[in-house]
Amino acid sequence: MERRLGKGLGALLAADPAPTEPRTELPLAKVRPNPHQPRRTFRPEELAELQESIRVHGVLQPIVVRPAAGGYEIIAGERRYRAAKALGRTTIPGVVREAVSDRAMLELALVENLQRADLDPIEKARGFRQLLDQGLTQEQVAEQVGLGRATVANFLRLLELSENVQKVVTEGLLTMGHARALLGLSDRRRQEELCALTVRRGLTVRDVEARVRELQNRPAEQREVRLSPPPPPWVRDLETRIRNHLGAKVQVRNGEGYKGQIVIDYHGREDLDRLLALLAPRKSV
Repeated sequence: MERRLGKGLGALLAADPAPTEPRTELPLAKVRPNPHQPRRTFRPEELAELQESIRVHGVLQPIVVRPAAGGYEIIAGERRYRAAKALGRTTIPGVVREAVSDRAMLELALVENLQRADLDPIEKARGFRQLLDQGLTQEQVAEQVGLGRATVANFLRLLELSENVQKVVTEGLLTMGHARALLGLSDRRRQEELCALTVRRGLTVRDVEARVRELQNRPAEQREVRLSPPPPPWVRDLETRIRNHLGAKVQVRNGEGYKGQIVIDYHGREDLDRLLALLAPRKSV
């Protein structure tokens, strides 16, 4: 994936405050989140790690804000703001920038999240949609956020999914590949049925694509998706608790006599090492 700022954004934000920009201690009570922030979910484990770092070392990098109605709105640094607020701090170091438009606020928030802590696919899609609603073309959106036009178009298509399927994607239970495969079903009820089956059985993207093709080829009256029985509430609760603790997709497959499996997804060596540190930390180096 390309990582370049759109024209003008680098000079406006460059993602970080310039060393020459004056810092000031801002009252947290007067700081508000960016109303155009595309990121809607902040993982508790990420905030907990940041809180511990701030507790020990303080806020090392100032947030970036603009003046707004008796206070300030965050351009970049909402995670630092949330962590500092949770620790009970009353001020936070910041850089104040004047004359930053609403559109620039959205563009800058998108760029910051894309370059540092990726938004989930639905958050990206909604952010791109906001830019389109402000009059930009797909080509202009792609240029501003440093992505290819086809990539932006693929994200925007995710908004054609049902709200329930979008929620499952946001929760990290489906990948973008799964979501794109489900778009092959125009009937949103069918999308939700196959989505539920995918999560329960841990279907791969290829599995979903094959089932979509199968459903498309059936007569309309036969296009029912065979679902597994829904898991009991305690299983869903356990999956949620483990997922929130580990920050990873988790499936609890319980069978008769409370025999089964707990399946934990990981993506890459760093993610595996992170999970191992949580599940089986070494006592010595």
